Amino acid sequence: MVSANSNVPCVTVRTSGGLGNQLFQYAVGRSLAITRGAKLVLDATFYDPGRHRRFELDQFPIEAEVRNYSQNCRIVRQAKAFGKKLFRVDPPEYREPHFHFDPSLLAVRLPVVLAGYFQSPRYFELHADLIRRELAPPQPFDAESLELAEVLCHQDSVALHVRRGDYVSNPKARETFYECSAKYYQDALQRVPGNGPVVVVSDDISWARENLPRTRPMHFAGEKGARSGLADLWLMAQGKHHIIANSTFSWWGAWLSTTCTGTTVAPRHWFRTSKYDTRDLLPKEWSCV
Repeated sequence: MVSANSNVPCVTVRTSGGLGNQLFQYAVGRSLAITRGAKLVLDATFYDPGRHRRFELDQFPIEAEVRNYSQNCRIVRQAKAFGKKLFRVDPPEYREPHFHFDPSLLAVRLPVVLAGYFQSPRYFELHADLIRRELAPPQPFDAESLELAEVLCHQDSVALHVRRGDYVSNPKARETFYECSAKYYQDALQRVPGNGPVVVVSDDISWARENLPRTRPMHFAGEKGARSGLADLWLMAQGKHHIIANSTFSWWGAWLSTTCTGTTVAPRHWFRTSKYDTRDLLPKEWSCV
């Protein structure tokens, strides 16, 4: 965590959503802060105690000041205790204008508050190696993770992610996102060289067991109990090749891979609406099915 310095310009990022979204938000803010010699602040006040999502970037060795919900509440309480009104002048806000890469962000005037999801590696390609190091998932030490990591040591291993959850159960999400079919995974496996073992990470292991093609040896994470998102992210990063879902979480599982020479296959269609232009979402070297 960095210390405050009022003489240094500030890049503030409003974090929101799950871990995959938070990783994109950190990456864009960190890259901009490095390039412009600025301090990075992560506004985590979105994550009040009543929300389902949690702020998870504090599990990584990030270089940022974090302002959380409890700190905000404490400042307000202290101001009220002294009978003071809270006057706060926020820096100008840059709100993401559309889903695809916007080069004007890189030249934005500081200080600034960034609001959006920024789901493109083009925002942080100048500092990709450093961001990979800072966002390397912490290693879990549970027996299942270590056993499956051994499987992924195979030279042609595949980390495969199946995202269902709210994509299937939530009507609004179902209207927005495509659901990756068994046919997608069958076609994707054919794009991956070799015949190495597959480690499957999913929020619906039952569906994965029943529907994924068994063309290679297949292992399923989660058979020994509930797993954390961080443990799954670390596990996916150990794969030599990757097959991802239309999920920012599995995007990062592939992008943070400990090897840069493997094949990554991603779905061509992520959204059911043309509102989101995904032209800049995937690295150019990834393959689409």
